[in-house]
Amino acid sequence: MARLPPALDILAAKCKAAASVSLLSLCPLSGGTDVGAAETATGSIDWDAATPLMSSSLWSRDGCKWPPLAGTIELGMAIGHGRTSTVYSAKLNGVPAALKCVAPNADKEAFGDLATELVVYQDLRDLQGTLIPRVLGHGIIVMRGHILAAIAMQLVVDELRLVGDIRELAIHSMPLQCRQAALATVKAINSRGICHGDARADNVLFTRTDDGQGLKPILIDFAYGFSDANEGEISDDFASWADILGLDSDDY
Repeated sequence: MARLPPALDILAAKCKAAASVSLLSLCPLSGGTDVGAAETATGSIDWDAATPLMSSSLWSRDGCKWPPLAGTIELGMAIGHGRTSTVYSAKLNGVPAALKCVAPNADKEAFGDLATELVVYQDLRDLQGTLIPRVLGHGIIVMRGHILAAIAMQLVVDELRLVGDIRELAIHSMPLQCRQAALATVKAINSRGICHGDARADNVLFTRTDDGQGLKPILIDFAYGFSDANEGEISDDFASWADILGLDSDDY
């Protein structure tokens, strides 16, 4: 196995004691992978000094700080593979979570997407837990010797349990009220000058309402999101989501 750059190798040697970690006994989803235990990094990290792949413009552009993700972390299975990241089922301090991870020392673009997603979630903090997942924490972990940047989010149980084109077809057959609610979620995000930027059926989950009697939409994956969108960008974002949901944007 290839060794880490010296600065990261030193960091990994120190990443032992900030969190207690165990492995969840979870039933793997299709294609799930047992990721084993993780250890939380200790101390602050100067990525510019740690590796030349992390440019200062990338690290500081949004003012994101990536401290150690401390607490009790329990890791389960890989439950999703995005364009630039992997998502694992987990618990953070006993709370069910989805842990979205990238290797910042291996892929600058992927880390940039994760940093962008964190900023968008912060800009939408008033919608967290209702229209989008709640962010439980973010920071650095070490998993089997690999340093990862991670965002821990509220674990949303999706009732459709489908992906890709089949999922989109299933969404089109859902009750009109559910699809309108999903488009209203997009509108609430757009009204804050923010575009989701990645309209796909996989990025809208439908979970049970609090009373268990219905379904409510939760938008996820803001890696391609951005703030300060102009009118044309917002219109395009809204229209793209309307198409995914089988609706005519002109009607809304």
